[in-house]
Amino acid sequence: MSDLNAPLTCTFHPKRETQLRCNKCNRPICIKCAKRTPTGYRCPECIRSQQKIFITAKVFDYIIAFAITGVISFLGSQLSLFLGFYSFLIAMGAGFLAIWVVKKAINNRRSPLLKNVMIITAFVFSLPPIITWFIRTVPYIREVGFAASGGFYSLIWYLFYSIIITSYVFYQLRK
Repeated sequence: MSDLNAPLTCTFHPKRETQLRCNKCNRPICIKCAKRTPTGYRCPECIRSQQKIFITAKVFDYIIAFAITGVISFLGSQLSLFLGFYSFLIAMGAGFLAIWVVKKAINNRRSPLLKNVMIITAFVFSLPPIITWFIRTVPYIREVGFAASGGFYSLIWYLFYSIIITSYVFYQLRK
């Protein structure tokens, strides 16, 4: 009967007395080990096992996300070549479409790395018009001068598209 009155010690720190228990596995834990959750305190092992559940993406999902986001971002950038001012609408539409198609293609699996793959891919594949502009314009600027080069406003719209699609994908996936 003396065992019932013996003080509890932390599972992870056997020299620390405690009255606190993990609300999932019921192991005694000290305040240093306890992690507060909306449902109560949990031990580090239960927290780790819970976090693994939320990373559900498979290796092939990263390839699918890269391909879909890259194609949509690139096609949107090519469309923005012709529509100038409407680049911001194209960028938001392309960002929305990329996120929606990727989520459907990978059955809503998720991971932080998957989000980063989509954000970086949207940015990189939005750059071809900017790179093309520099390749075409820089030699002309050297000969004639920057003021007479023309087409500077098109560069602004290309940059605008790139910034908007990257920002849109980032903010939609941060949730």
